[in-house]
Amino acid sequence: MRYNPELLEFEGLPAAVITETEDQLTITAPPICGVDDGQEVVFFLRNPLGSGIAIYLTLKKANLKKNMEVVLDKSQLPKSKELHIDYGAYVNQRAVHRSAVTYFPAPATA
Repeated sequence: MRYNPELLEFEGLPAAVITETEDQLTITAPPICGVDDGQEVVFFLRNPLGSGIAIYLTLKKANLKKNMEVVLDKSQLPKSKELHIDYGAYVNQRAVHRSAVTYFPAPATA
């Protein structure tokens, strides 16, 4: 098999942790290995059909090894009965880190 530089490699990340208060939603994600100072991590909040918003978080050298946290007022959330939330970052031109999806609100357990 020949190496194709056009193809992207993916490394999976764990799903973000969602904490909810009456007015706010906090999205917490672990640090991503291999990212550099000034690099952006993007958080996606989508409805099941894929429409939604992207939030970009620029990493600083002092925070590269700390959990990432995004706090949103609930009025800023896309209007949907369910949101799919994930995050990711490019590590170089051919590799991408992408997380598992978190569902908000969390599905009811059987």
